Amino acid sequence: MLTPWKGINAKLAYNGVALGDLRPDGLYDMGAETALTLDSVGNSQCDFGGGQSIYSNRRVNNYMCIWLKKDSQSDDNKEETPVSNTVCLDPGHGPDTVNGSPDGSYKEKEFTWDMCRRLRPLLEAQGMEVIVTRTEDEKPSLTVRADVSNKAGAELFVSLHSNASESGWTTSSGFVIYTSAAGDTAGRNKAASAILARMKEAGVAIFGSGLQHNPEYTVLTATTAPAMIVEYGFHTNKSDVALLKDSAYRDKLAVATAKGICDYLGVAYKDAPMEEAPVDDPTDWAAAAWLKVKDKGVMDGTRPTDGITRQELAVVLDRLGLI
Repeated sequence: MLTPWKGINAKLAYNGVALGDLRPDGLYDMGAETALTLDSVGNSQCDFGGGQSIYSNRRVNNYMCIWLKKDSQSDDNKEETPVSNTVCLDPGHGPDTVNGSPDGSYKEKEFTWDMCRRLRPLLEAQGMEVIVTRTEDEKPSLTVRADVSNKAGAELFVSLHSNASESGWTTSSGFVIYTSAAGDTAGRNKAASAILARMKEAGVAIFGSGLQHNPEYTVLTATTAPAMIVEYGFHTNKSDVALLKDSAYRDKLAVATAKGICDYLGVAYKDAPMEEAPVDDPTDWAAAAWLKVKDKGVMDGTRPTDGITRQELAVVLDRLGLI
């Protein structure tokens, strides 16, 4: 409650308490939940409603508006208790993203899409509804990704990525999650901590404390659901790249992520079959030709056994100079 006082003269009192005692500590001692102390001279004016006010004939150049919302909740409290099991997965980046290892053997765009393909069926097997922010050949803006989650009413937003440290090969390595701000009771950090615990349980190496905060990432602040960016490793570290390219290791990461999400949402995890992962290498008879089109930039070197769409065919023909 806001505890007001009547009058601006030091000789006056409120409820028998001298105005000099109406400092914040004194107000709290009287049982106030929120204490507001105004200047006790004539340049302070305040209307508390119900006829209770502080008024002066002197002109007031600045003012402060304070009000309470009915049944209001802070963002942190709002995030505390999930009310449904809808999860939004955001495979980071998209088709034209160049992020990857210095030697070109690993592409973040391929990894994030593959992790989404592995993680989605695991969550759906737990009875969850999974929303994905993009298709394989799309690269929506950050605000569009957040809008997808918001419109779906997701209870958790998980953006899938791999990390980088400067340029070239570096020593930084390990798994880390980003949220917008600290706060142990905030849903975003409770969810991140649940996933982090499962990663440690699975034997995944952790970068630093494993949980960092950055309020400048759009997908963390534009979403109404608790949001996180999951960085599964550094694609600028040789050891991490070797792991990130390994199919079995990707399965481990997907399962640990799914278990952590289940822990946060209060769902008992049940083992589920992994979706067959895309083949990383072309068949023997196509290997030589595959290297040529990759080296010449005709294709990006991913999905060697997948089908090709008409628009992809048009790009290939254009790069070959045939149209």
